[in-house]
Amino acid sequence: MKKIRRILLVDDSEATIFFNKTILSKAGYADEILVAKNGLEALEIIKSGVIPEIIFLDINMPVMNGWEFLSEFQKLESTFRKTNIFLMLGSVLPAEDMAIADAIPEIKGVKGKMLTRVVMDTIIIEYFNQELTLVG
Repeated sequence: MKKIRRILLVDDSEATIFFNKTILSKAGYADEILVAKNGLEALEIIKSGVIPEIIFLDINMPVMNGWEFLSEFQKLESTFRKTNIFLMLGSVLPAEDMAIADAIPEIKGVKGKMLTRVVMDTIIIEYFNQELTLVG
């Protein structure tokens, strides 16, 4: 499997970040795994020219939540928006919020807060058209 160049984890929970980063690192999914504790930090990373291929985005965060991040993200030049965004949730997304998410083309899906190899394998096959050769 060819590695994904860059993944950005956006979450204010240190435990969630630790767990997800460990899963991604051990399986060798990406060359680089970046972390932002809120939407504002994520925007700053992207505006600096560091463009992730995948963003795993929490919705409920301080400073700038996931919805606010998405609103600002959509205002960026299209060269900054070449990424696949997955909303990371600890519970079910209400129907009205799901309708909002469905209207944002960069959002490719909604996943549970904790990543698994099955979730990552599915994303890689579906969005990056790659066959898997698993590490570890």
